[in-house]
Amino acid sequence: MSAPDGQPIALVTSGTSPLGSEIVRRLHASGIRVAVGEAPGFGDGESAPAIASVHHGLLSSPADCERVVEEVVGQHGRLDILVCTALRRGLSTECLLERCDASEWDSYLAAFLSGPFYLIRAALGPMIEQRHGRIVTVLPMDGQRGSVGQAVAGVAAAGLAALTRRLGREVGDRGVTVNAVVAGLVELGWSMDELAGETADQIRASIPVGRPCQPSEVAEMVAHLSVPEAAYVTGQVVAVDGGFGA
Repeated sequence: MSAPDGQPIALVTSGTSPLGSEIVRRLHASGIRVAVGEAPGFGDGESAPAIASVHHGLLSSPADCERVVEEVVGQHGRLDILVCTALRRGLSTECLLERCDASEWDSYLAAFLSGPFYLIRAALGPMIEQRHGRIVTVLPMDGQRGSVGQAVAGVAAAGLAALTRRLGREVGDRGVTVNAVVAGLVELGWSMDELAGETADQIRASIPVGRPCQPSEVAEMVAHLSVPEAAYVTGQVVAVDGGFGA
């Protein structure tokens, strides 16, 4: 596969995390050069063959998002695919809304709602100019099904889902598709065997297929939405959650 006039370039945020690494490997296997975006202190000295370059910045900073996109375009000549991972690492932290203070609310939305918007906005420029692009946001399942203690996460995820649908309509006639992948409960640095028996049983019972999601299953859907053949799929929120949100 290739972009209209050359090898496609992807930017994957949190690309050295367990899920991000799986997405990077899957895109690389499809013939895509992959640049990784990471927060300062992550991905330093990364030399995996699948990673073409590493770019550091804070997702919550509009200036950093613009700079990272400029770096990728400057180094690789184009930007065809943006994969923005809006997932927390590990198991989620529950916080009842009545106990969530203003700083916690602002901090979370800055990282998991405003941040992805800043990066998507920065990437739109080169994609619209070349009239070709794929934007895929990876969301937690908090925005689809209510869960006690996950109100802030749900607001951020639901907001990104709405952004996906609206932006897909705005740029669909300019060769850019915008989609989101809702990741089910993904094992990121932990396993069911490490959880207390009762907790593990509760998790399995809540998922129709009876197990957590594997990073490779999310990566496969991201890769599918990133190829030229997916040009007619846009504005969609696709769940890879084992039926949890059904």
